[in-house]
Formats: sequence, C-alpha cells, structure tokens
Amino acid sequence: MKLFVCVVDDERLLPHFLRHYEQFGVTEFHIAAPQHLANSIDGASRNYKVIQYHDFDAAASFTGGAEAVTKMRELAQGAEEWVVIVDLDEFVEFPEPLNDLVGRIAAEGANIARGIMYDRFAIDGQLKAFDDDSELSQLFPVRARFRRLVMGGNEIKGVLVKGGLRSLAAHHKFYDERPYSEMLEISHYKWNDRALDRTRLARDMCSAANSPWDFDGEFKRVLDHYERHGRFAWETFGGEILGGAPGFSMPVARSGRNG
Repeated sequence: MKLFVCVVDDERLLPHFLRHYEQFGVTEFHIAAPQHLANSIDGASRNYKVIQYHDFDAAASFTGGAEAVTKMRELAQGAEEWVVIVDLDEFVEFPEPLNDLVGRIAAEGANIARGIMYDRFAIDGQLKAFDDDSELSQLFPVRARFRRLVMGGNEIKGVLVKGGLRSLAAHHKFYDERPYSEMLEISHYKWNDRALDRTRLARDMCSAANSPWDFDGEFKRVLDHYERHGRFAWETFGGEILGGAPGFSMPVARSGRNG
C-alpha cells in the first residue's frame, strides 16, 4: 500500500508518522518536500521505503493546495490502485489492516473512505514540545472537533482513495466519489509547540496569495481563541479526555479577557 504526503516546514512528526502507518500495512511512502529537508527526511526514513519529490510545490498544501499530491499520484498510482492520502499531522486510526479494510470498501462498491478529524490537545491546553520517543496519544490525550466548532472549517477528508479519483476541494471532496458507509477517525496532532507560529504563517501565506482558503477567517479564529483563553480551552468546545490520561483541574479564568 502506498501513501502520499507533503512535508513543508516541520518534519518532526515524520518518525511517528512512518511508524503509525507501517503498522497498518503501508509499505511505500511518497513525500513531496523542499530540497532543504531532503537530508532530515532521509535520516528519519532510513528503515522505510520512501520516495522523495523536490520539484513539486509542497508548500501549497499548507494552505489547502492539492497539486503536489496530485502530481505524485499521477506518477506512482495505478488506475485501480488504492492509496492513502493524508497530511503529516493526520494519523488515521484504521480499525484493521489496510488490505482487509479495502476489501470491505470495495465490496460496497465505494471508491473512497473518508475520515473525520479529531484535533488532539495537551490536557492543560498548552502548546507542548515532543521528540521522536514521545507517545503522542498520551502527550495530547484530549480529542475535540475543534476544526468544525471553533475554526468553522471542513473536518471531513478523503484518506483512502482508489485509482485516479481527482481532487475537487483539496482532499475534502473528490470528483465522482462514492464514499464508504463508515467514517474513519483521524487523530490530528497539529497543536504542538510550533502550532501558533505555523498558523500565523498559513494566514499570511493565504493573504499574500489572495487565496480563498482563509476567506472565512479560520486561522484568525484559532489565534483569537488562544489569545482569549491563554490556552486551548477544550472544555468550551466539547473536548474529552481519552482513557488512561491523568486528571485535570480547570484553570482559573484569566482577568481582562472576554469569553
């Protein structure tokens, strides 16, 4: 099973990403990245089959572009072949090995399996650093539908796609899609120690490119939320602590803030 992903400016999740998807049966990783990341990607992926591409605009994926993944797929995906398409911070929690899951999907006559994005947060709502040995599910044990409830964005993505199915709206929707009846879950490990800087960068890139991706202010709502609360206040948008996490005491509200 092949997987397609862009790595733009922060490759630190790559060791976790490779381990996660290998366990479900991904055997070949296709990565679009800028040339300056080539050595660090090589180091993280030395025990995996990884093909790098440096001639495509991986940075466009940062603000919703699908061109780099589309071009990799045109080169490497067969007409009837199933592949995984995700961002580096998206960890699909597949319920079974991919080959078995594909059999179930194909039996329904579907050509795509979609996932719903659950953003993951530290239990105190603060930005957390991590390293190659961190257990991400324990470092970020809170899950919430932040993208929909706070950002106001589309939380559904196509993650397992057959053949030449073409992107219609980034990887949220595809032409001629026939979705699988069950929705998968995506653990979204975006909100780490560099998250706010990367959010500001994405906002500025959209503005500079006159991109429609943030016309509705998704990135601004992230920054406003964090400024208002001094943390990701997950209890205000339906967050839940997954089993095995330590207890949590609600922080005292900050003075001089609204909401």
